[in-house]
Amino acid sequence: MTVLDIGNNVTVTQHSAPDRLSATAATPTAQDLSGCTYGIVVINMGDKDGVTSVWTYTIEDSPDNVTFTTVKKQEDGEVSTDDATYQVDADGENCNRRLIIPFDTTRVDRYLRVTCVKSGGGSDSFDQSVTIVTMPNYTGDADAPSFSI
Repeated sequence: MTVLDIGNNVTVTQHSAPDRLSATAATPTAQDLSGCTYGIVVINMGDKDGVTSVWTYTIEDSPDNVTFTTVKKQEDGEVSTDDATYQVDADGENCNRRLIIPFDTTRVDRYLRVTCVKSGGGSDSFDQSVTIVTMPNYTGDADAPSFSI
């Protein structure tokens, strides 16, 4: 069996640079997944000030980089009925943590993005960043990675 050399076969993209969000939304440019087999979205949720706003991350895909829809979570190799959304509550629950969300590109459209929308009003701000790591298509007899979202 061939061992898959992940260290030299991944692309790391800073999707949403480390920033303190205070606006109502962050919508980065989508990442083109053509030529990729697997990937992970890494959401770094930092400090939040205030207690009135809720911040919701949504993973979206698009076949044409124009019209986006919410991706469904992938669990144990199957597509779930649950939307791929992740939330930082008004009281700060889920702050100061990192989410690692793997995905199989055969189950999403070509373009992927992660939006962050603020709701609930208030002047709360929130430290965050999003990174997308992808692995290109590969050949050989290496075992395919096992991922769940």
